[in-house]
Amino acid sequence: MDPSLSALDDTRLDAAFDLVRRQTDERATYAALAVGRPDRLVRSAAFLRGKETPPRRTAVASITKPITATAIMRLVEAGRLVLLEPLTTYLPEFRPTVRGEAAGPVEPLTAWHILTHTSGLPDASDEFFLSAPPEPAAQFERLCRTELLFRPGTEYSYASDSWYVLSTLIERITGEPYPEYLRSHIFEPLGMAATSFNPTEPGPEPLPLEGSFGPDGVPFDVKVAYFIALAMPGGGLWSTTEDVATFGRAMLNGGTLDGVRVLGRSFVDLMTRPHTNDVRERGTGRDPGYGLGWGLPWLGRASPSGALSFGHTGATGSTLIVDPANDLVVVYLRNDWSAPMTLTDEAVQAVYGALD
Repeated sequence: MDPSLSALDDTRLDAAFDLVRRQTDERATYAALAVGRPDRLVRSAAFLRGKETPPRRTAVASITKPITATAIMRLVEAGRLVLLEPLTTYLPEFRPTVRGEAAGPVEPLTAWHILTHTSGLPDASDEFFLSAPPEPAAQFERLCRTELLFRPGTEYSYASDSWYVLSTLIERITGEPYPEYLRSHIFEPLGMAATSFNPTEPGPEPLPLEGSFGPDGVPFDVKVAYFIALAMPGGGLWSTTEDVATFGRAMLNGGTLDGVRVLGRSFVDLMTRPHTNDVRERGTGRDPGYGLGWGLPWLGRASPSGALSFGHTGATGSTLIVDPANDLVVVYLRNDWSAPMTLTDEAVQAVYGALD
């Protein structure tokens, strides 16, 4: 770590962790916070109803996306995938329709479009989830014949289901099941033993999911079981703050941690630069501020992170921020689906308040 960079004040960092504890006493059931530097995990703690608890495995939601994107970029780095090559080169059956609003000259759909949320592929309706089998193959099959919302590359529309194309791409190119590819090439090398699509695997005790989740009229435990079975490449991983911070620290170090290289620095840089400058978000007209599988928090949400920072939030109130300017990684996790981001922002701001 560069000694010229700001240090973390222990007293103010204590206050940040106490703030998270108080959140769980007053406004949340569970919350966990981790703070890391390139060379170490500075501190990590989890709180349940106002009391410190051993770390629990929780759904990290869309923090899954940069992990899936890293797996994709490993294939790019190895020369096995070209980001701007039409996806039909690798997945001949992937031919979504282009009627309606998307009709006219259509740029071939690529992995780049999906990684940047500019593909035009829509998320499935609740009705589809109620009727389709809880299998990733069914999700990919739907995407092969779905109707695009707009011509690829012309707008930004955040979507999670489209990432089944990426997981299928990984399987087709490598011959490995997608979850196993993540395990053998990212999780195990980095020592992320608590990270999995199946929260019942050996490891930290999973914390039950809470909040507004899935279609109405279906028992909550049935919806959660369905969610787990889907192994969503855009939002299905369960993990702990320590594991997510490990992944964040690897990215902070240019793709390598403790001598383990999961991706080259050039490809980390490629993922974390702005890729959506020429489009606007569908329906709002806002600058989406997105890279390849990474959000750029310095472009929105009034984040105190530096101008080279990258990260991702999730529907469970989770966030991962990787901040090269401050040599800092911040992870905040909850277990409340559809949680507002207010508590998350409070915790992140308090951590940055500990910087001298």
